[in-house]
Amino acid sequence: MRSVFVILMLAKSLVAVGQKTANVNLSLTMPSVALIDILPSATSTVALKMTAPTEAGSAAGVGTSNSENWLILTSAVTASGSRSVKGDVVGTLPPGIRLRLDVSPYTGSGQGFTAGTGYVTSNVYLTNTANSFIENIKGAYTGTGYGTNGFKLKYSIEIANYGNIRSGTASLTVRYTLADN
Repeated sequence: MRSVFVILMLAKSLVAVGQKTANVNLSLTMPSVALIDILPSATSTVALKMTAPTEAGSAAGVGTSNSENWLILTSAVTASGSRSVKGDVVGTLPPGIRLRLDVSPYTGSGQGFTAGTGYVTSNVYLTNTANSFIENIKGAYTGTGYGTNGFKLKYSIEIANYGNIRSGTASLTVRYTLADN
């Protein structure tokens, strides 16, 4: 019995001697990230036009649409921060015409677009004043594959005021901004 007690005491003292701790102080940094891009199918130019009626007395023009662009982004914000995506027109829309942007819900292999974060709030008419259409973006990324990741964008033109429409061509730019809220 005495030899068992000595063995237990020896084992206990060896365990106590084998337990040491060491500390390392770490500094972790995650930078703020706000990157946004548009992926086109073949070209970054979108051509929209009104089609002329074939019969007198019919409405002047039905607008074409284009659904070949995808909006992709990467975001890392402060602990209490969030971002939104806004769009506006640089240039002058033709009189009587409005430019509609329909945004599909997020699809893809990225992360950060669940549980109420990074959601489409509404489709918008783009003007010279920036309008938000994706809200509550926190830490997220869409993925980069064209046609499979991001938010699909559909542009279309409509006649807003028949009294103001004039024939002709206009070139303008749609600007997208990933903005802090």
